[in-house]
Amino acid sequence: MDFEAILSTFPGKDAAKLIAKGIAKEPGNMPKLWEFAISDHDKAWRATWLMDKVYDEAPELIRPYLSQMIELMPHLKCESKQRQLLKLISCEPLPKNVSGEFINCCFDYLISSSTAIAVKVHAMQILFNFAQIEPDIKNELALVIEEQMIEGTRGFNARGRKLLKNLRA
Repeated sequence: MDFEAILSTFPGKDAAKLIAKGIAKEPGNMPKLWEFAISDHDKAWRATWLMDKVYDEAPELIRPYLSQMIELMPHLKCESKQRQLLKLISCEPLPKNVSGEFINCCFDYLISSSTAIAVKVHAMQILFNFAQIEPDIKNELALVIEEQMIEGTRGFNARGRKLLKNLRA
């Protein structure tokens, strides 16, 4: 598949689902999609959006890239890529050897006033998932979530309340 041509125009949701189904049927296209997603192409963020649609069809095609996504996150500047890759990471169990740099990156996203709400929500979910592996961060995470909820949106606060309830259970 020529992802540069496919993603040069923003495919609608239905078209993206069809493309994702095509990738699920021809998994050999997944490495090309990943390479385009991590490229510096100005439309590369659309490939990460398409990866989310592939995950809906065939999550097993995305899982091999999770470690690379985690490594990439602390250095990623594109907010759209951050949002989509964090979403994908948040849907899967974290590797046992997840880096401190990645966890710190998620805390930075959660704390920063300039971070987009969707990025904050996915980072918060990842940190909650990590707290299930490393319970020592539960108190710190709960305090950060409470602090962020003061200025949070309705959606952010709803997720925050749900995670706080589970952190304190």
